[in-house]
Amino acid sequence: MARNLKLIDADGVDATDIRSLVASITKGCKSDQEKVIALWAYITRNPYYHWCEPREDPEATTEQGVVVDPITVFNVYGTIICYQVVDVLGTMAETAGIRARTRSVPGHMINEMYYDGTWHFFDAQHDCASYFTADDGKTIISLAELCKDAGKYIRNPKFPSKPHYRFDKYGGKFWPWESKEYVIKKFYPPRVGKRADVKTPYIARGHTIHLDLRRGETLVRRFTNEGKWYCPEHLAARWHRDLTQRWVPQGPHDPRNPTQTYANGELVYTPDWTASETNFTDGLYEGTGFVLENGAVRPKGRGKCEVVFRVQSPYLIAGRPGKLNVDGDSTDGAIFQAEFLRKSYAASNVVAVSTDNGITWTEVWRNKNRGQRTVRLDLTNHVEGTYGYLVKVTLAARNPQDATLSKLRMRTSLFLCPVPLPAVKPGKNRFTFSLGEGKGVMVICPDLGDRRTHPRFFCELKDLRYSANYVGHLSPVGQQGHAVIEVAPPPGTEVEWVGVHGSFGAVGGGPRSDSAEVLYRTEPKGKWTSVWKSDFSRRNQKWRWDDSFEFRLPRPAEKCYLKFLLTRRHRMSLNRVRIFAHTVRSGPGLKPGSVTVTHEWTEDGVDKTRTIRPDLKGQTYIINVKGRKVKNKSVTIEVANDP
Repeated sequence: MARNLKLIDADGVDATDIRSLVASITKGCKSDQEKVIALWAYITRNPYYHWCEPREDPEATTEQGVVVDPITVFNVYGTIICYQVVDVLGTMAETAGIRARTRSVPGHMINEMYYDGTWHFFDAQHDCASYFTADDGKTIISLAELCKDAGKYIRNPKFPSKPHYRFDKYGGKFWPWESKEYVIKKFYPPRVGKRADVKTPYIARGHTIHLDLRRGETLVRRFTNEGKWYCPEHLAARWHRDLTQRWVPQGPHDPRNPTQTYANGELVYTPDWTASETNFTDGLYEGTGFVLENGAVRPKGRGKCEVVFRVQSPYLIAGRPGKLNVDGDSTDGAIFQAEFLRKSYAASNVVAVSTDNGITWTEVWRNKNRGQRTVRLDLTNHVEGTYGYLVKVTLAARNPQDATLSKLRMRTSLFLCPVPLPAVKPGKNRFTFSLGEGKGVMVICPDLGDRRTHPRFFCELKDLRYSANYVGHLSPVGQQGHAVIEVAPPPGTEVEWVGVHGSFGAVGGGPRSDSAEVLYRTEPKGKWTSVWKSDFSRRNQKWRWDDSFEFRLPRPAEKCYLKFLLTRRHRMSLNRVRIFAHTVRSGPGLKPGSVTVTHEWTEDGVDKTRTIRPDLKGQTYIINVKGRKVKNKSVTIEVANDP
């Protein structure tokens, strides 16, 4: 397997993880102010569009579901709206070591960054992108200073930011507040400077553009869309009621800039089990009681066998939506195809799907016919809106030759933002390819929003009660309670380090504040070690606190247990958890030339293509583009089957 594949523009921004993103954006900056301006500029100068803010999870209709992880926002959705962008920019600044806070003005939200002993105003929303420089031409002012004379700084600034306010260019065509005069009067009247709510940003980290490709698997990332996007019924209904989001049926895009839109890609997995057994074992997630013989899987003896295959992507899985007011009406987002043999009625072929790492399974097909047949299953409505799923095939027979699986093919459609993709442009282009053999990632997303099913994600729950109110999913019955999650990657894989994102409902501000702690151990009865404690000491006119952290195990372990310990003084609760388990696994290495990278684009209307077989140890290669008008079409990475 080609693990942790990475292909980036060597001279651009590396948006594959939060550290690389911030480091590449701020490279060469000599002061904290230069760093913040660079982070602000990445958002405001790139074609991220202002559309419905992305929302995920069962809490998608509430504030809890708004996506604020910068890597997810930039790579998957590409949408930026004010109460989302303040947390995105805040997370980026905090990652750079600069303290951030958010301020709520009437009808809008902005950031303030703390450096050089004071706070400084930054607004990174597309329409009203701005910061304001004092008369000395150097110092960026605060919100309070702006509100003293907003007209001076907004109408005709002496030292305008670049960009500086794009409201007026739209002439109020889409929203009534698209004018500087409206902003001066409504957003920044004098009284707002000191009264605006002060909030701690929701620090959300952990998502990475981690690409694993098996032998026989191809990843295609396009720069345009095929009309596949994810919009569940409850979000469609919510957005239809919002006049600013009235174009929902047309799919995610910026109506003022129609060329700024989402893109689609696909993962295609076609292993050749006949050519080499390695092609089978390389793609097997886990299995029991099976034999591979002549390119077909069958039970090892009388009885049954199970084989599980995983699809995992850093991009959202999405199909072609049908009726937006009807859930389960999407197609062509996840296609499973294989050849099955069922010789006798005593034999059985069954396919099941899981989107919670195998905790629960949904049967999607059971063979009712005898004989050999090719089966094509559309799994879209079982798996869309997630970042991965498992498919389990169960074969059973009295005679092991009576039930087989062969000629597997899986195709999964992806929803992504084209902006961070390694695109060619006029002139000299340098791209860097690398991979981290043996490095993998397992993402665990417990659903804490369901009263009935949430216990299935925990191996231990003690003194915690469930609340249907989204600001208090799991709260201590008394003063203290805890929940334990088992992190168990597939056999042959070990956990090396872990990233955790948690969202808490808490009252902070002193020694009597609510508190939370996360501990870990690698043995079921081992000693707990603390890896994170909450700091709710900041003033925060908000109920919610989000934080992310990482820790490395002393040595890789087959399992890791995480304990969330909650201490309630007022209203402490655990509302959302995301666990990113980074793993190591040994396996047969790829042969030289196994990986190919293909760029497709047009130069002055002429189709162009370039294919490279990069060095598996990592390589920087060059593509020279002579044309003036360049349109990128796709970037494809393919891992060949072993012969």
